[in-house]
Amino acid sequence: MITTSELKARVEKEVGAEICPVIFQKAENYARRKLNFINELAGREYGEGGYGDEYLVLLTADTVREMAFSEYALKSIQQALAEKAVSE
Repeated sequence: MITTSELKARVEKEVGAEICPVIFQKAENYARRKLNFINELAGREYGEGGYGDEYLVLLTADTVREMAFSEYALKSIQQALAEKAVSE
């Protein structure tokens, strides 16, 4: 099973950017939990059928992207609401 430091390096390569350790830890925890759940439902072991380290890298990278988009969307909404309040 891939270590946290190996995973972080591979995910950063996948997304093309350095990831804040706090954000990465949240994304890693979520992705590992999701992969374990998926494997358990399918009745397979970690790594069986391609659902191991490579898939964990993809899941974690997707989670990082989703978290970044959510943050962007929230900030955009907050800014729009603040601008509307000023103009009223």
